[in-house]
Amino acid sequence: MNSPTPDSTESRRPQPEDRDRFRAQQVILEIARQSPGDEIEGTTRLFKVFYLAHLFYACDAVGYLSEWPIVKMPKGPGIDRFDRLLHELLKQEVLETASTHVGPYPSTLYQATGRMLPGEPLEPEAVAAIRKAVEFADGKTGAQLSDITHEFSHSWTEAALGDELNICIDLLSDEERKRAQRTASEVHASVEEAWK
Repeated sequence: MNSPTPDSTESRRPQPEDRDRFRAQQVILEIARQSPGDEIEGTTRLFKVFYLAHLFYACDAVGYLSEWPIVKMPKGPGIDRFDRLLHELLKQEVLETASTHVGPYPSTLYQATGRMLPGEPLEPEAVAAIRKAVEFADGKTGAQLSDITHEFSHSWTEAALGDELNICIDLLSDEERKRAQRTASEVHASVEEAWK
C-alpha cells in the first residue's frame, strides 16, 4: 500500500483558514466590483462596507457571509489581517490600488481589474448583501460610516481594541439584548449555585 505523497489530493484540500481567507478575499473583490466605477475609495470605507455586508447577509440569508474575523479598530469594525488579504489580491492581479486624495489628505483607491478569483463564485445571496452594503455606504465618507458604527454597533462598543467582534449582537434590538443579558446572568447564577 502506497503512502500519500505530499502532492496528493488530501494535502491539497484547503484548510479551514484557507477557505476563510479565500471567502474574505472574494467579498473584498466583490465590494470593489459592486461600487460605482468598480472602485471604492478609502480603507475605512472598505472596512465598513465589509462589516455591513456581513450584517445584511445575516439579515437576509442563513449563516455567515464569511468566517474571517472582523475586529475592533479605533475607527470602527475592521478587517483582521487586511494587509495579508490585500497582498494576495494584488499578487493575483484581481485588485489594484492607487493613491488618491480626499481634499489634502492621502487615501487609497481599491479598483477591481475585471479578473476574477479562481474557484466557485459567490452565490447570489452574498452578492446581493454586498450590493446592499455598497448602496448604504454610497455618498457617505469613511468618517460618517465610522460614526454610524460607533452609534449602533454594540459589538464594537463592548470590545477592546483588537478583539474579534460578535457582530450578530448588532442585529438585536435593545430589548432583545437586555433579555439575552438577563438570561445569561440567570444561567451564570445557576451554575455558580450548583458549584457551591
